[in-house]
Amino acid sequence: MRPATDLRYDTSRAEHARRQQVIAGGVNSNVRLHGTPVPLTIARGDGALLWDVDDNVYIDYAAGMGPMVLGHNHPAVTAAVQQSLSVGQLFAGQNRFEAEFAETLVGVLPWIESIRIGMSGTEMDLLGVRIARAATGHHRVVRFTGHYHGWLDPLFVNMAVTPEPMGPVPLTPGQSVSAASDVLLCEWNDLTQVAQALESGDVACVLMEPVMCNTGLIPPSVGYLEGVKALCRQHGALFIIDEVITGFRLGLTGAQGLYGIHGDISIYAKAIASGFPLAVLGTSTELLAGVGRGEVNHSGTYNTGVSSVAAGIATLRVLIDTDPYPEIDRLARRLVDGFVQLGRQHDVELAVDHIGGGLLQTRFGKPGPMGSRTDFAANSDGPMLARFLELLQDHGVRPTSRGLWFVSAAHDDDLIDRTLAAADHALGELAASNEG
Repeated sequence: MRPATDLRYDTSRAEHARRQQVIAGGVNSNVRLHGTPVPLTIARGDGALLWDVDDNVYIDYAAGMGPMVLGHNHPAVTAAVQQSLSVGQLFAGQNRFEAEFAETLVGVLPWIESIRIGMSGTEMDLLGVRIARAATGHHRVVRFTGHYHGWLDPLFVNMAVTPEPMGPVPLTPGQSVSAASDVLLCEWNDLTQVAQALESGDVACVLMEPVMCNTGLIPPSVGYLEGVKALCRQHGALFIIDEVITGFRLGLTGAQGLYGIHGDISIYAKAIASGFPLAVLGTSTELLAGVGRGEVNHSGTYNTGVSSVAAGIATLRVLIDTDPYPEIDRLARRLVDGFVQLGRQHDVELAVDHIGGGLLQTRFGKPGPMGSRTDFAANSDGPMLARFLELLQDHGVRPTSRGLWFVSAAHDDDLIDRTLAAADHALGELAASNEG
């Protein structure tokens, strides 16, 4: 790999400057605003590798922020999409791929009887809340600090602010205060707060990531999911589990399969279609009956685009037929063990959180599983992590900007070896700069 130089990103700099003239911030998602030295312009991806417009090569662990569970340009997915293009793209009607996709998904996830398909996890979360309100007659939503359920007003909260539990919901400029009035925020893994929120009344649903993935990688405490579900039953609220990140990542049946407990409503996106815009709400036939009769609205011009559904079928078929998860988990554990060993060698407090599967979180702080956002913040040196990630990028390794890593079916032992070698260099440089 080439050594880092200041000229390494010249073309990305030029492309970013060009975009800034006509695109606000030069990006089309605020998550991408803070790339270093500028938001990179990617030329292409293949397998577990990315090439930018300066012809730098990266081992990719950002995975499109999660969707690329099979890697980029998987031949089965690419072939299915290419074949679908000869059929058409969008019909303002149904296509023959929809039933096959739904049958395949329902066959994999035994707690789902019926589905609706959309384009993003954001809108499926909102549909879940709408169904819950229609079914219960209640309006408020209990959700959790540090979890993410899309950027739209009824569910988005300011992730940069740590609110008081059960207190006012922190908003960003331009958000609707009235929409936020229906949201109750609790701390993750605090069952007492969930009980207090539900006892306050008028709660339609509790909405959660089954594993906190958007602020560290924090699993549920033992008995927590069971406790939340029991409280929902007691108070007549629905239990909605957002598996946008964990679905088809922590195994074929996701976090709900891993922990042996399921919600009333389940949300899937990202890895379900290898990067094509496809998201699913799954639940019982009974809970979706109002949507099916047209009483509870769910619409969308681009829902079930032919290429997206074809990609979804192909992705599910590969995951079912090849079962890549044991190998993904093995490679992820190699990374975890390697990072921990390198941290010791360089006398750097590098901690790695891993709950199984291809998800892991790097941070600088006390080792051991984190229990809450507060715990994570107290044991995660943000500036040090940011510098480590910059150095990794300069050495050809690209995880997400928050230190979350996605290992895919396209990674192999050679790429893990190269990743650990890059981390060795990065940690050496990091330690040297700290000494200086």
